[in-house]
Amino acid sequence: MADGARAVFLDRDGTMVEDPGYLHEPERVRLFPGVAEAVRRLNDHGLLVVVVSNQAGIARGLYDERAYQAVQRRMTDLLAAAGARLDATYFCPHHPDFTGPCDCRKPGLKLFRDAQAALGIDLARSFWVGDRMSDVEPARAFGGRGMLVETGHGAQSEREARSRGVPVVSDLAAAAREITLAFPVTTAPPPASVAVLVSGGGTNLQALLDQLPAQGAAQVTRVVSSRADAGALERARRARVATAVLTDPSDARGMLDALAGADLVVLAGYLRRVPAEVVARYRMRMINIHPALLPAFGGAGMYGRRLHERVLASGATISGPTVHYVDEEYDHGPIIAQWPVPVHKGDTPESLAARVLEAEHRLLPVVVTALARGVRVRLFASRSAFLTGDELKVDLG
Repeated sequence: MADGARAVFLDRDGTMVEDPGYLHEPERVRLFPGVAEAVRRLNDHGLLVVVVSNQAGIARGLYDERAYQAVQRRMTDLLAAAGARLDATYFCPHHPDFTGPCDCRKPGLKLFRDAQAALGIDLARSFWVGDRMSDVEPARAFGGRGMLVETGHGAQSEREARSRGVPVVSDLAAAAREITLAFPVTTAPPPASVAVLVSGGGTNLQALLDQLPAQGAAQVTRVVSSRADAGALERARRARVATAVLTDPSDARGMLDALAGADLVVLAGYLRRVPAEVVARYRMRMINIHPALLPAFGGAGMYGRRLHERVLASGATISGPTVHYVDEEYDHGPIIAQWPVPVHKGDTPESLAARVLEAEHRLLPVVVTALARGVRVRLFASRSAFLTGDELKVDLG
């Protein structure tokens, strides 16, 4: 991709975090000094930051994918606390001695090609940074540039790296400085304007207000309510977001005026049918979050306590929120993402609703951010918290 984005592919263990060997406990995650600042520096220069790691401990049976994801979330949280973000993460769970050969284990190239397809990366203009030669060798295959860091296992590979002409730097902070010297700070595109339609208290709105700013891809710019007494309006006012009340939610012209200028419209607890003219105007740019799995538990009147009562009465063992594009029917448009929430023995409508709501608060901001960045999002069936290929997968944790 000659005009694609530049990316910096980072190894994780030994490059970004201390490597005690088969790291799988979130409480043991320790960022090396300067790592968060290095990632933020790369962010600020308009470079995509993508983590790709070999996780042979999964193949060896030392931990599972869920444990890997818990560690990944902890690292992401530590970075976010310093204003740094990852654009995607990928991992290989294989080892040839246990699962046979694969093309995703570094220095294999599959995961980098997946990232290229998902994020529009120009691999020939990108960078590879890690503490092992297998982390940086893909740069040679793609025509990019590799750098070995001396942290982790780097000292063991330093001589080989220098003999092959691979630059050796002290740590990730040094690598980021060298990479960004060649690039002026890039002015990031303005965040996508998000209008939120609400009818009630607005806890999903609050999740968007709290979580979107750290990602920088989308921003709630207006909140439109079908009720003047909706608690969501006060949340918007506290956040200094413009508000509007629809005196007649069936008035298409009034709704279009209230939504004017929005790049994306999010229904977050909106309990009225959206007029067909508005749906047509925002086709594939209007999404809804529904507190149960679709298509099984949707339709008119399927909200609140009665919805969770219906799920429990059905004997379903899994519930969870669904995000879908809005069309002219209730809860009917193409599904974007779902988040499985187990139904426990002895659950009440209230206890199930509380767990589903927690998942809603985590799922909706991720989907909005992905759509704002132009990442294609697909229905998933597994629990994970990273981009693979062009699929967005999200984990309940």
